[in-house]
Amino acid sequence: MKKANNKFIYSIVIPTIIAISMFVITFYLILIPLFERSMMDRKKEMISELTNAAWSVLSEYQEAYHNGEISLAEAQEKASEHVGKMRYGSEQKDYFWIITNSPKMIMHPYRPELNNTDLSNFSDNHENKLFVDAANLVKKEGEGFIQYYWQWKDDASKISPKLSYVKGFSDWNWVIGTGIYLDDVEMEISQLKKTLLKISFTIILFIGFILLYVLRQSRIIEEKRLKAEKQLLSSIQKYKSLVNASTEGTLMLVDEKVVFANNKFTKLFDNESIVGSSFSSLFKMSWSDLVSKIENPQKTSTFETELVNAQAGRETVVISVTQITLSGEVGYIIVAKNVTEKKRLRLDANKISEDIQLSLQLMNQPIDNLIQKNVCCQLNTSIKEAAKLMTDQNCKLVCIKERDQIIGIITDTDLRTRVLANDKNTDDTVATIMTAPVISIKHDALLYEAILRFKQSKVSHLLIENEYGNIIGNISSKQCLEMQQNSLTHLINQINDCNNVESIKRIHNKVPILIQAVFTSSENINSVSRIITSIADTISSRIIELAIQEVGPAPCKFAFITMGSEGRSEQTLKADQDNAIIFANDSDDNKSYFLRLSEIINENLHAIGYSRCKGDLMAGNPEWCNSIDVWKNYFSNWIDNPDMPNVLDSSIFLDLRSIYGDNSLVDDLFEHVYSELDHHHDFYNQLAKTVIGVKPSFNKKAVNIKKFLQPIIGYLRIHALHHSIRETNSLLRLNQLMALGVISEKNAEEIEAMYNFLMHLRMKWQVNLILDNDWPENEVLLKNLTELDKATFKRIEKEIASLQDELKTAFKISEYQ
Repeated sequence: MKKANNKFIYSIVIPTIIAISMFVITFYLILIPLFERSMMDRKKEMISELTNAAWSVLSEYQEAYHNGEISLAEAQEKASEHVGKMRYGSEQKDYFWIITNSPKMIMHPYRPELNNTDLSNFSDNHENKLFVDAANLVKKEGEGFIQYYWQWKDDASKISPKLSYVKGFSDWNWVIGTGIYLDDVEMEISQLKKTLLKISFTIILFIGFILLYVLRQSRIIEEKRLKAEKQLLSSIQKYKSLVNASTEGTLMLVDEKVVFANNKFTKLFDNESIVGSSFSSLFKMSWSDLVSKIENPQKTSTFETELVNAQAGRETVVISVTQITLSGEVGYIIVAKNVTEKKRLRLDANKISEDIQLSLQLMNQPIDNLIQKNVCCQLNTSIKEAAKLMTDQNCKLVCIKERDQIIGIITDTDLRTRVLANDKNTDDTVATIMTAPVISIKHDALLYEAILRFKQSKVSHLLIENEYGNIIGNISSKQCLEMQQNSLTHLINQINDCNNVESIKRIHNKVPILIQAVFTSSENINSVSRIITSIADTISSRIIELAIQEVGPAPCKFAFITMGSEGRSEQTLKADQDNAIIFANDSDDNKSYFLRLSEIINENLHAIGYSRCKGDLMAGNPEWCNSIDVWKNYFSNWIDNPDMPNVLDSSIFLDLRSIYGDNSLVDDLFEHVYSELDHHHDFYNQLAKTVIGVKPSFNKKAVNIKKFLQPIIGYLRIHALHHSIRETNSLLRLNQLMALGVISEKNAEEIEAMYNFLMHLRMKWQVNLILDNDWPENEVLLKNLTELDKATFKRIEKEIASLQDELKTAFKISEYQ
């Protein structure tokens, strides 16, 4: 009991006394001196303002003299007389005085005997030559404060310390001054101290009463707690022997906390400190679920669940729960038994995980290895000759050329359906049965992207383009579909089959888990971003289709475009909406339709998990839902008037990409943009400044990865734009800039390494946050970084500065701009 009393005193009484003491010390050593300084500063400010007012009187008479209205002597006499009559203060007895720089008294309202006298040897009763000091101060500084002793206003018998402010009037070599009596200030401060003392005493008294009440109530509570604890310990002791003797893992809980566990249960975990742990930290089942499922407290209940953080991972167990009473409190004894099939289940789970990872590895491979060489013929070749060529070359596709350009294709399916099935003359030219225009895909596309293109275009073959846009081969849908058994394609197919927002949202919630699996099977972070973007594109497309079903068919051609990270196919798990609509024909009815459509799209995307843009950069905003002609005017205005707001607006749209609708509208818009940009150096200059202005750095606790990525992305964007590269993805832009010789191979490798490091760390951090039920962020806590990570960030910071310096040179940006 004595030990408890000491603990009570140390934990409550002493901290309270220390807090009151700190309050008193702070009050007298900090607050009151602060008030004193503040009051003196206000007094000084007052007399300086008053002196300036009197000084302005001299200035007015000097102006009158300067204008020839009066003579200099008259001006000085009237000014002196005017200032001599000026009074202020509560008693209207505070005044101004004037001397010359000599010093010589010009005017003193209460000491007229000093007027016109030499003051060189005049001093107060403390030997301060105040007028000499005033004149010297004005000669040196022009104005300032002096302290001395002087008679109390008009009472020559009383001498008091005084502080005066003096200011020179250089045109007449005069010095004008006024002052305050320090006794007045001290009296005000003394009155303030008395008031504050009363307030502080009242506060301390109030705190004292509260402390006494808390002490009394806390003592009562502590005594009750000790008594209850003693009773509980005696009750627990009765059950310990039962728990300890059990041949299965057994533990006893009170208030959800483990109060005792036998060795059999403890050995299931690496950490032996089970006592004190909560039920939820040991079992996958929550405590509330367990209690709610106990139908009859008088009987033992049995449940299947899993152990968390057991030695071999989560162990499937069956727990038997028995409710007991411990000194009036409800407790539980839990017996945990291993499930015999747990090892088989774990092996099956591992095998499934390996299968998923293997399929993901396959589907995230580029299509280069599947490319077949094209077999070509001319446009005027007969069908019979083309069929013979296919037989001789053992191929199922022939490309049709005109002037060395591939303009169409024929497949063996075309020969069956368009020739044999229709009894068509085989002497006719291939132009009569070919499929045109051709559908193509980039050579570095991923396998899953090719499968999606096949499904969207409904063709059996795709032609392959290299980085220069030249056709270099083909792939077939059969090749790709043979490797299609993977979770990503299945996920996208599920999205396309959804008929409502709720079902799409459920699928979207699986994305972080899928991305975590991809991380274990692929080091290509660009593939990961493109997977996330593909899912986002598919979701957006399906949401648009559902919205069109709701509002009716579109009245004209349109394109739903996306900007920012999705526009660059670099989307992460922290994604908000950046989208807009371009429609073909400008009319009020059309705009009204597309605004209604956009509002539904934006709302449903928000409900799924793609949050609304804080800057309202969305298609539902009337400013970003317009006809192609309005969009062209937007860009023309931004480019022709390249101030910073216009450049910032336009830079958002320079990464735009169509994800639904008619792509020709976007192509038309960009043709206009490139024609407008021709020779517009000022626009590039301003755009470069927006990149140079981003200065990534660490703060004390975290590093913002997005701030490091922005200048790299911006650097590639401006160079791509300057060289008319239509790609929006940063790494694809980098490859084309390297191919054109704009960026050297060595520098390109360095930029790609920086980009991949930042994106990989950013994605990994966001996945971990989401799986921990937290909101994905771009800021990584420094404590979660290794020393190597931190050193890499420092190196990237220097490399970014070099890229920014290169932009300054390339676009002739001065440090003074």
